[in-house]
Amino acid sequence: MTLKPSNINQKDLLERIQNYLYSFYAKSIENARVNEIYDCLCRALMEDIGKSWVESKSNNEDFEVYVLSFEYLPGKLIDNFIYKLGMEDTISEILEKIGFSYKEIINFEKEANIGAGDIGIGSTYIIRELANRNIRSVAYALRYENGNLKQKIVDGRQVEYSEYWLAEGSNWEHKKGFSYDILIDGRINKSFVYDVPVLSDKADFISTLRLFQAEPSEAINYSDFTRGDFFKAYDEYIRASSINQFLYLDDSSFDGKLIRLKQEYFYTASAIRDIFKRYKARYGSLENIESRIKIISNDIHPTLALVEFIRILTDDFKFELKKSIGITRSIFDHLAFSVTDDTLETYGIDMIKRINPDLLRTIMNIQQELLLEDRSFKIINNGIVYFKNINLALSNQYFYLSKGLKESKNSKRPLDYVSLGTDRILYVQSNNRRMMDLLKDYGIRSTSYEEIKKIKDLREDTNFMDGLEEVKSLNKKDLINLSKEKINPYSMFDVQLSIIHESKRQILNALAIAYKFFLLRENSNLAYTPTTYIFAGKANEGYFMAKETIKFILALKKLIDGDKIIREAMKIVFIEDIDVRKSRYILKGADIYNNLTLASLDNEDFHLLNSSLNMSNIISTRGGIIDNIGRNHSIYQLGEKIDDLLAFDYDAHNFYYSNDMVKYTIENLIKEDHKSFPYDFKIIYDQLMIYNDSFRVVKDLEDLAKTKAKTELDYLDKYKWVGQEIDNILWANNFKLDEKILRKSRNDKTSK
Repeated sequence: MTLKPSNINQKDLLERIQNYLYSFYAKSIENARVNEIYDCLCRALMEDIGKSWVESKSNNEDFEVYVLSFEYLPGKLIDNFIYKLGMEDTISEILEKIGFSYKEIINFEKEANIGAGDIGIGSTYIIRELANRNIRSVAYALRYENGNLKQKIVDGRQVEYSEYWLAEGSNWEHKKGFSYDILIDGRINKSFVYDVPVLSDKADFISTLRLFQAEPSEAINYSDFTRGDFFKAYDEYIRASSINQFLYLDDSSFDGKLIRLKQEYFYTASAIRDIFKRYKARYGSLENIESRIKIISNDIHPTLALVEFIRILTDDFKFELKKSIGITRSIFDHLAFSVTDDTLETYGIDMIKRINPDLLRTIMNIQQELLLEDRSFKIINNGIVYFKNINLALSNQYFYLSKGLKESKNSKRPLDYVSLGTDRILYVQSNNRRMMDLLKDYGIRSTSYEEIKKIKDLREDTNFMDGLEEVKSLNKKDLINLSKEKINPYSMFDVQLSIIHESKRQILNALAIAYKFFLLRENSNLAYTPTTYIFAGKANEGYFMAKETIKFILALKKLIDGDKIIREAMKIVFIEDIDVRKSRYILKGADIYNNLTLASLDNEDFHLLNSSLNMSNIISTRGGIIDNIGRNHSIYQLGEKIDDLLAFDYDAHNFYYSNDMVKYTIENLIKEDHKSFPYDFKIIYDQLMIYNDSFRVVKDLEDLAKTKAKTELDYLDKYKWVGQEIDNILWANNFKLDEKILRKSRNDKTSK
């Protein structure tokens, strides 16, 4: 069943909206408020989506894929669903007739706040791509009530707030009629299940995003409550509900780390129980489970799923441990998104025992079995459990997303890499409408692989290039409106869009901007290209250097804005509280996108692909996905390759005193008057030197400054600039879900 306008006409949809208004609000359309119209429109659409959802679940193919991830970034579901259903015009006309605007209804919905960065983008892409391939699939997530933090910039610093995105409920989920009992820290927690549809691009197949909500087995202790001991009465409720309050917690303390581990075990135990329940309901037994399902585990957070899978096989189904490990190795694949040391989790055995003694017992049993294979490989060492080693030991394949990163690693365990794509509907086709209209004028009707390939024939067409420049100009004006700042629309928009983290090297970017500022201040006759530097990203609570980075960027912004001459040449804009909606504006308005992650830590930057597909130039280090696909591109590259980085004996102090550009920039920042530059840069400088500039910020400053200078010159040559954008979109077009991730086992070299 394909849901398209031919299936859902205006008259029918309007009647159903009115009927739902009668049923749930006792109102006519003439008296309905915006929230009521939104609610009833969603109900009407879900009625049709539900029919196709049932058909998709009934797919008889003996293969199913499960995705485990702590993050998803689906954006506004109403916007996504209406576009895929092809109903924008129909619904716009209906809403106009009854006195509402399409934009008003779309804006009413809050984004599903269950993700933050690249993991969320990648996980959302995978489950949607599985739907596009008509593969029966379920993605699992926690039903975070507040999700990621809400960011406010106050007095030059980040301030965090919670945002209850479920305050109005969610029209796209339905609660299932069953739950799971999960033993955590000596108490039973109920795991309730909520399902959300995931539509394929053509809306002809629907996968499932399944969310778990933690609730206590006994919400309120009646005896304690009647005695007036309210804190004790609600103790169980508070303990359980804390599991799914926030996406990421400050785990620098014991209590924070304990709650994180509770989150991870609750999530993985719920998901694994659900997978076994679904399999038994479909097949009656566990026979052939290793050839019928694939579990893709994204990043470090779902690690305990492998242990819980083995525990259930051995404890509940009485499988031998060795066989259970073999089955697990056939079914699970691990995708390593985060590769910095602070993301590779470890936990003490005492903490794991406290969470669930059976969990620790299973880990120790697995350790003994693994030692029979290799005495040197340990998942437990000196009382510490290493989650990375669990994934290495028990996964079918341990995948990186960067070919270069995989080739730089030495391991006795099987390592590989996969290339992922990005959600072209969400970030390009339904977003960059002006570009899509232009492409249609040249016979290119979608962002599919075959259609984008046709752009190659337009590489030298100056009329097409002029059209792209006009599109970019209008998109930049939209971005200016989003920023609410006075910006030169003809300036080059230089963008860095990422979580704020030392590994993303926003400090390096800001230092290059500072160097340009000081150079212009001392040399007023220097030629320049007006440039607007756009930053967006959040710093995790408790991450000192990330928060200092934001202070530095905002202080630098004030320094530039305060100079009446130089502010005509350059400007910094910080877009606070970034989400999917704002990201879409930024990506289609960017002239050049910066991926500055050190090559040895650069796995995949999905917005590098997103910006390329939106016709942008790219600055990138020589890592990540640049070499995954051997096709021509016009990416500006800087820094060293991974092998050179690892081989170089670097001394930050010596380098600092021997490099005039670096010394000039940092000394100017340190001595700058506090009134014009309200930040003590010595804080960052000291951290860089204490840790020997571990992210090579000082080392790559001169290279980045020269690279940016080159981009500013090239930007003035319109046809060269647009030609490079075309090269990059043709390169990015080759990225899509790698077939090898769907292989059933290490020995099966044929793709599903």
